[in-house]
Amino acid sequence: MFVHLDLPWMAHPFFTNSFKIRTRKQLETLLQLDLGRVRIDPARSDPEPEELPPVEPEIDAEARDQLRADLEASLWEEKNARIRVLKERRKRLNLCAKRYRQSVVLARKLMSHLRSAPAQAAEEADVLVSQMVEDLTADHEATVQLVNLKSQDENTYHHAINVMALALVAGRKLRLDPDTLRLLGLAALFHDLGLQRIPSQILHKKGDWNKPERALYEQHPRYGVEIARSIGTLPEAVVEVIGKHHEHIDGSGYPEGLNGNALGMLTRIVSVVNRYDNLCNGARSGRGLSPHQAVSSMYTKERARYDPRVLTTLITNLGVYPPGTVVRLDDERIAVVISINPDALLKPNVLVYSPEIPNDQALILDLSEEEASIRESLHQSELTEDIIEYLNLSDKLSYYVQSGSGKGR
Repeated sequence: MFVHLDLPWMAHPFFTNSFKIRTRKQLETLLQLDLGRVRIDPARSDPEPEELPPVEPEIDAEARDQLRADLEASLWEEKNARIRVLKERRKRLNLCAKRYRQSVVLARKLMSHLRSAPAQAAEEADVLVSQMVEDLTADHEATVQLVNLKSQDENTYHHAINVMALALVAGRKLRLDPDTLRLLGLAALFHDLGLQRIPSQILHKKGDWNKPERALYEQHPRYGVEIARSIGTLPEAVVEVIGKHHEHIDGSGYPEGLNGNALGMLTRIVSVVNRYDNLCNGARSGRGLSPHQAVSSMYTKERARYDPRVLTTLITNLGVYPPGTVVRLDDERIAVVISINPDALLKPNVLVYSPEIPNDQALILDLSEEEASIRESLHQSELTEDIIEYLNLSDKLSYYVQSGSGKGR
């Protein structure tokens, strides 16, 4: 049976207030709580009784009470151990959020110095990129960790950091050497330099662009190259990416309509991750997809545009359900994916909506260690305001590199 306990979360040893009884230990402990009633959900219970376990020999009352006490103590120990793990995971997530904010502040600062003090801006960019490359190389497994931020006022800088983080993860997995990774990071950071020459009323227009507006926007890679060359401190490989990050290997991109023969590896990487972040975070028509929808769209509808090795690498490292994807589990719980399990892409780490638990103590579950699995992905428009607030979902998704293995976090 699937049961609901009308108790505060810390008044019982079970990990959630709603669960399916699967073991004798759960049943014995449930009986020990001496509840007046237990609500059940027939729709989520097994439709047919399962085969009964073998009848155990009778034991005296004292031994039975001791057994039940031991079982309850065992469950409490397990719950408290998992709470400690959850606190450690939350600590890592908060640290990740802090580092992300620091990176955005530094990006804003160096962009303001780009014209007035280009040498200083280049030095600041090197510091930012070098730190992220160091994070990646500190451990052979690095994940892109989701950070949901309520304040998204500096969208240009958030996008630059997002693209840089995703590009560096892809570049690391593609076995680029540290010097090339540094160039990739700089290219990703400055890829939209040309947007400085696009009028804000076009960039922030709510509706669709007309043809002249789109034509002007599509010139921003050329403007970026002009700005980069006037600065004079950016490496040629970085300038190339600035000018070609909207080109596609099938020749369908802009502004030149170049094909794959003219596109280097750094450009191929930035073009893929830039498109992914724009699909998730862009305000233009047809964007604002969930991460799962963005990955699916790029793979099913746009695959011919991108280097297949780069696209596959990105998807492999984002997972089937990338960070930020809201999902419904097979036991009907709603959760948001916060990081992937590299060895089990269908079983990411999720933060679960559990209204009986304070949201600052929300459950973060490793689905590779749970019986639950993902049934479907959801769009934010399908959620209630309570769920959106509890899961701390913002309009934008932000990412940062978190070093370390996926297990045990």
